[in-house]
Amino acid sequence: MNKYRVWYIANPPSTPKHYDVATPEEGADKINQLAMRDLKSKNVFSNAMGLEVFEDGDWSEWYDENGDDIDALADSRW
Repeated sequence: MNKYRVWYIANPPSTPKHYDVATPEEGADKINQLAMRDLKSKNVFSNAMGLEVFEDGDWSEWYDENGDDIDALADSRW
């Protein structure tokens, strides 16, 4: 079973925060939740987010079987 986590940076280049998620779909939903929160915040001027998967002892960016990153999945669940 793979481990997944959303990485999130408010106002880059600040320190990233990580949120453990069970599936890429849950990660997409978490990214959308964070984006909506940031849109309402007067303290966040920009952000960056993505989904990582733990494989072979290291975290790497997640891509689906078509080579799409989490943005495509998050957009489809918006």
